[in-house]
Amino acid sequence: MKRVETTCGYCGCGCGIYVNVADDDTILGITPSYNHIVSKGKLCSKGWHGYAFVRDSRRLTSPLIRQEDGTFRKASWDEALERVAEGLRGAMMGEDNTDRIGVISSARCTNEENYLMAKLARAGLKTSSVDHCARL
Repeated sequence: MKRVETTCGYCGCGCGIYVNVADDDTILGITPSYNHIVSKGKLCSKGWHGYAFVRDSRRLTSPLIRQEDGTFRKASWDEALERVAEGLRGAMMGEDNTDRIGVISSARCTNEENYLMAKLARAGLKTSSVDHCARL
């Protein structure tokens, strides 16, 4: 087993953790970092046990593009990014894009990252349709 030092991704606190990994890259568990400045050896229940999603069979591993008939097909990251860029270019038509563009951020981001997302939405994309999924 090897221990990989990282930061917990479940909220914006930034707790220090070790991911305990088997030789076949299977995650065996999480151990808190006892000398980390934020968590000081403590973790919430999600920090301790919230790693099952990594190998979940329902997890998306590549972008999906909705086709005209409503079904989805796999796409490359380059194709998906180009589709997003085309959509944003088409939507950005005026000084107020609130009815055309919306942005949702994450409770897993830090306050600073959420601030930057809101700033990008308002100043760059010219939309006030900004939400946050702080419903952990």
